[in-house]
Amino acid sequence: MGRVGRALVWHELLERTRDRWVIVISVLFAMLASGVSLYGRSAEAEVAKLTGPSLVTLSSLLVPLVALVLSHDAIVGERERNTLGLLFSLPVSRFEVVAAKLIGRSLALAAAVGLGLGAAMLVSEPEGSGALRALMGPTLLLGLAFLSMGLLISTLARRQTTAASIVVVVWFGLVFFYDLGVLGLLIVSDGELPQSLVSALVVGNPTGLYRIQMMHAFTSTDALQDLGLSMGPPGTLTTWLLWGGWFVVPAAISGALLWRRKVV
Repeated sequence: MGRVGRALVWHELLERTRDRWVIVISVLFAMLASGVSLYGRSAEAEVAKLTGPSLVTLSSLLVPLVALVLSHDAIVGERERNTLGLLFSLPVSRFEVVAAKLIGRSLALAAAVGLGLGAAMLVSEPEGSGALRALMGPTLLLGLAFLSMGLLISTLARRQTTAASIVVVVWFGLVFFYDLGVLGLLIVSDGELPQSLVSALVVGNPTGLYRIQMMHAFTSTDALQDLGLSMGPPGTLTTWLLWGGWFVVPAAISGALLWRRKVV
């Protein structure tokens, strides 16, 4: 990436860190995560087993929302301000523009995740701090997956209000209603769906993979089986391929659409 591309990354980072909605959600995440850690300190149960799953649930709700808010106006916002043509007139390729927006907003996302989990680490017991450190990487991957989805939505949408509406629907759909849909399939089929299909449906959603991966890390397979879940996370290679696909594929489609001038 050239000098102009690096300047765009820095510009995106500064603009996103000033976004009031990003600040509000990030501060809310930090406050709630700190509250969970403080509760874990006061409880008599093992800190990691109590704090970890609670923070997994909290992160799976708020981090996708932060990521979608960060990325929903990346392209459509430039179009509505009539600055997209000016941006493409700079000595930088369209793929570099997409990459700069993705990198700059990813850095802002990393700051939001670091603020939330970092605040929780400050008030946590040493054992709980270890659990929080284990959460950092997967939580950031979850956010990056949704950030890339938001970028694609922003590329496809014609108006910023439309993009905002779509990301809300995507957030509700993947974070809340997707699991209910899988549960509904199990009920309709009277539990006759193959376990491999159920596992594929669960990990086919980045939120589902994140929850299964982290619950397995904090509670072990035996604890999941006690809850009626006979599945575990996929293998390491499959997990990395899934995370990479959710991040790379939407961003690549966005770059290809811009390259073909379909959304300018």
